[in-house]
Amino acid sequence: MSEEISEVEWNGNALVGWVTINGAPIKVVLDRNTIHRHAPGFDDALTWEIKRHGAAIVERMMPFLRATYG
Repeated sequence: MSEEISEVEWNGNALVGWVTINGAPIKVVLDRNTIHRHAPGFDDALTWEIKRHGAAIVERMMPFLRATYG
């Protein structure tokens, strides 16, 4: 199983980026509530933290994303 994360941007309301799960590219849009529920260590992240650590947040959310899109 191969995952790749790219082009993660915080637009002020959601993290938007691309992940590759099982060879398929998937565009993800992750709002603050979803981040708080599914990104260990970011359960109360502030806007600047989400913007700064966007790729790390998506990395931590990969089990959730694999279960959702895999």
